[in-house]
Amino acid sequence: MTIQEYLQKTIQHLGIDEDLSIQVSEGDERIEISIEVPEKQAALLIGNRGENMEALELLTKLAFKKDFEGKRILLDVNHYRQQMMEKLKEKALEVAERVLETKRPFEFRNLNSFERYQIHSAIAEDERFQELTTFSEDRDDRRVLLIAPKSMVEEVEENPETL
Repeated sequence: MTIQEYLQKTIQHLGIDEDLSIQVSEGDERIEISIEVPEKQAALLIGNRGENMEALELLTKLAFKKDFEGKRILLDVNHYRQQMMEKLKEKALEVAERVLETKRPFEFRNLNSFERYQIHSAIAEDERFQELTTFSEDRDDRRVLLIAPKSMVEEVEENPETL
């Protein structure tokens, strides 16, 4: 069974079978799956804040982990994930500007590893933010991402008691 067949059957079980399109593209490091459904049915597949979409992605990963070992599987419904990543990057760049102005760090909470990676990349790739650094650390049993001035991080590394 292919990923397309698996997803087609799974989605049809949910009662969506009209105007369903599933595109799968395989790269060196990941498999990207794009699902297009009528807008009125997209909410069922996306769920609250993408929860259903993430669950469908996880089921697909589990079903095909042996077939695509070492590759990341990313699933998107009606470009929802792409739009959310663009908004997240925009927010990260706005926050980075604020951190540059105020010289005070900012903390992002409740991000998954892919979202943290996107923020790290967005800040690192933007030449305006060479004075800033991003790093992740564990806090309260969760992973958080911080954007901070490099000078502040260097100062803390030299004098840890300043915390």
